[in-house]
Amino acid sequence: MNSERQTFETLAAARPSARVLHDAARAARAGDAAAGLPIAAALTHSAFAAPETASAVYASFRNGWLGSGDIPDMPLAPPAPMSGEFWNAYWQLLDETAGLDPVTITTRIAGLGAFTDPSLRERAEALAARHPKAADPAARMPPRRLTLDELARQPEGSLGRDFYRQIVDNNFDLEVLDREAMNLASLPPALRYLNTRILQMHDIWHLAGGFHTTALHEIAISAFQQAQFGHGYSAMFLAVVVGRMVQNGGEASPVILQTIAEASQYGADCPSFMAIPWEAQWHEPLRTIRARHGFQAFKGSFPPDLFEQLRSAA
Repeated sequence: MNSERQTFETLAAARPSARVLHDAARAARAGDAAAGLPIAAALTHSAFAAPETASAVYASFRNGWLGSGDIPDMPLAPPAPMSGEFWNAYWQLLDETAGLDPVTITTRIAGLGAFTDPSLRERAEALAARHPKAADPAARMPPRRLTLDELARQPEGSLGRDFYRQIVDNNFDLEVLDREAMNLASLPPALRYLNTRILQMHDIWHLAGGFHTTALHEIAISAFQQAQFGHGYSAMFLAVVVGRMVQNGGEASPVILQTIAEASQYGADCPSFMAIPWEAQWHEPLRTIRARHGFQAFKGSFPPDLFEQLRSAA
């Protein structure tokens, strides 16, 4: 193993300092490429070793990057070990990511959970059950499946019809990934409900939150979901994205880190999307739903299709 990867593994295994992370975010925004390393390590720690630190990690990062808010207290959460098997799978994924399609990337990132310490499931369940915007997921039964027929029946200009067009026109799956194939029924109650509902509502939240179906806005909606519900997969995805960014020299870091900070703040400021009864409002225009619940569309600093534009111009 090269020394840079060994250094990263050591940093990621250690409990993050909120002050160091806050200052690293400020330095990274000022152009210090080396400051990406402690940011990536902290995100990796909170995703794969100590999920209890995630809220403080993201708040420290976004407050430092955006220059607003306080430095939070970092929980004293004992980190679970990250084994050599985990790191082998992690580095292999980072080395191969550029050649993978989006569905394969999603599956591979989710698969990293198989290499984490078994204690993390119980810890993640406890966090999910008490997250303030998760809307008491442990007390909820998994939601029924949606159908294209019910969406197609909604009036033109409604959220339900817009969702129908998004699914059909882009040949998307209604739930992104099949809940049975992902074996979500085996999860404890809070995680079972949250993960099922997030898969089911992911594309609805693209519409409601104003997130485009582009590479940059998939990063944005992941930061939103992490802030809203402490979503474990979103934290894993962001850790891999930022880890790969650092491995590749940080060329895209201003765009990626700005987007994560802005979307994380948006998620922290929005009302709980998990608590909104979306199916009861299929027939209404999105502007009406946003006004009722008091939120606007996400407005990032960069064009949503920036990465696609750059690839086309290359």
